[in-house]
Amino acid sequence: MNKDDEEINETPEDEDIEKDTPLDSSEIESLRGENEKLSKKILELNDKYLRLAAEYKNYQERSKKEKIRIHSDAVSEVVSVLLPTVDDIERTLPMFSEMEEKYSKGVNMILKKMHDSLKKLGVESFGEVGDEFDPSIHNASSKSDESSDDGKTVISDVYQKGYKIGGRLIRAAMVQVSG
Repeated sequence: MNKDDEEINETPEDEDIEKDTPLDSSEIESLRGENEKLSKKILELNDKYLRLAAEYKNYQERSKKEKIRIHSDAVSEVVSVLLPTVDDIERTLPMFSEMEEKYSKGVNMILKKMHDSLKKLGVESFGEVGDEFDPSIHNASSKSDESSDDGKTVISDVYQKGYKIGGRLIRAAMVQVSG
C-alpha cells in the first residue's frame, strides 16, 4: 500500500470513536426509564390520534344526517303549505267534469303538474280505497256499515290523501273504514 491509500482509509471520525466503553448500570437504568417514558408517550399520542379520528368520522356522519334531516324538514314545511291547494283542485275536478271539457282538461293538467312537482321533491301520497287501515298513517273519521271479506279493517273511502317524504309522515290520510 502506498501512503495515499492509507490516508484515504483513515477518517477523523475513526479517531474520535471510543472503543467498546461499557455503560455503567445507572446509565442503563436511566436509558431504560427514558425509553419506557417515550414508549408510554407514543402510546398516549397514538390513542389520542385514534380517538380524534373516530370523533371526526362521527362528526362527519352526524353532519350528513343533519343536512338530510334539515332538507327533509324544509321540504315537509313547503309541501304542507301546498297540500290544501292540491286538495282543493282534487275536490273541484268532479264539478268540472260536468262542465265544459276544456275546463276539466286544464284543471287536470294543473293537478298533474302539482303531483309531478311533489314527486320530484320525494313526496309520496298514500291512502287508497281498498288499502288496509294503519292507524299510524291513517286517520279514520268515520266507519261504514260494510264489512270486509277477510275480517281486516280496510279503507272504504278517502276524504283526504296522506303524504310522506321518505319514512317521515307529512300528513295522515283522512279516511272512512269498513271492517
